[in-house]
Amino acid sequence: MERKRYSHIDLLETIAIFFVIMYHSTLYVFDITESGTMLNYARYFARTILSTCVPLFFFANGYLLFNRNFDLKRHIKKTFRLVVLVFVWGVILMPIYMLISGEAFSVKVFLLSIFNLSIPWGMNLFWFIGALVCMYLLFPALKASYDTDRRAFLFFTLACFALTFGFVAGNQFLEFTGMVLHHKFTSMNYSILTMYNPFRGSYGYSFVYFCVGGLLYTYENKILQIPRRKRNCLAVAGMMLSCSFLFLIGVFYSKYYDGKMWDVVWNGYDTIFTFINVICIYVLCLSYNGKNKYITAISVNTLGIYFTHGLIIRLTRPWMKTIPALCNYTVNLLYAFFILCICLLICILIKKIPLLKKLV
Repeated sequence: MERKRYSHIDLLETIAIFFVIMYHSTLYVFDITESGTMLNYARYFARTILSTCVPLFFFANGYLLFNRNFDLKRHIKKTFRLVVLVFVWGVILMPIYMLISGEAFSVKVFLLSIFNLSIPWGMNLFWFIGALVCMYLLFPALKASYDTDRRAFLFFTLACFALTFGFVAGNQFLEFTGMVLHHKFTSMNYSILTMYNPFRGSYGYSFVYFCVGGLLYTYENKILQIPRRKRNCLAVAGMMLSCSFLFLIGVFYSKYYDGKMWDVVWNGYDTIFTFINVICIYVLCLSYNGKNKYITAISVNTLGIYFTHGLIIRLTRPWMKTIPALCNYTVNLLYAFFILCICLLICILIKKIPLLKKLV
C-alpha cells in the first residue's frame, strides 16, 4: 500500500540532496586563510547553510518513521537492505574511483577500499548510511518509548542533545576563552565527562535530529497556527543569525585558533546553529503546499541520487576546474542542479530495469 506523502518533507529532502551535491561539487575558492578577500569571506559565509544537508535527512527520517505504523519485520528488511546497498554500491563504485584517482587496481587495494574507512574514496563515502543504520537499529525501542511514554522519549532526546551539541558548544567556549586568556584548557572530549557519554566517537548528534523530527510532527498544527508571513520572517531571521554565528566560529578557528581552514559544513553538523537552521528550513517548507512532480520525483529518489552523485562529480569536476571562468558560486549552483538532474535521470532509468531497480 502506498504511504502518504508530505509535500513539505518532499521539498525538505530536495533541498537536502541539493545541498549535499553543492557541497561535494565545490568549484569556487573560499579559503580565507590564504586569501582573505571579501569575495572569499562572502563565499565562506554562503557555505554555512550547506551544513544542514545531512542533518535535514536525519530530521526527515525521524518525521516520517515515528509517525507511521511500525512493522518490525518490514523495518528489519529495510535496515538490512541499506547495509547490502552500501556493499553493492561499494563494489560498483570503488574500482571506478580507483581508476579516476590513478590508484593501482589490485585485489588488495580493492578489498581495502571496501573494508578500510581510512581510504579517502573508500566506504567512508557512505558514512551517512552507516549513521542511519545505527538509528534504525535502535528505532524499535525509540518508537515504543515515543508511542507509550513520551516523557522518557523527551528525556532521551534532551540527553542526546546535551551529550553531543552540548559537548561541542562547551569545547568551543573553552577554546575561545583559552585564546582570550592565553591559556589552553583541557578539552571536554578528554575529561572525565566522556566516561558518561555513550555517544563518544560516534555520530550521536544524528539521533537528536532524528528524534526532533518525530517530535515536531506532533507540534506541527501549533506552528501552522502562526500566521505564515510571521513564521517565515522568524525562520529567515533565525537562519541569518545562526549562519552568522557559524560563520564567526569558522573565522575564529581558521584565522585565529590554529590557522587551518575550518570546514564550516562538516564541522557544523553538530553545532547548535546548524540545528536551529534545520528547524528554520522545516518551518519555511511548511508553506509549500504544491504538488510539483519534479520535487516529488527527487524526494522519492534521494537514496539513488546520494549513491550516484559522487561518480558524476568525479567525471566532470576536474575538467570544469581547468576553466577559471567556471569557478564561481553562480556556476556552481547551475552545476549542482545539472548533476541533480543527471542523477535523477539515472535513477529513473535504473528503476526501469527489473534486476537493478532495487539498487535505488
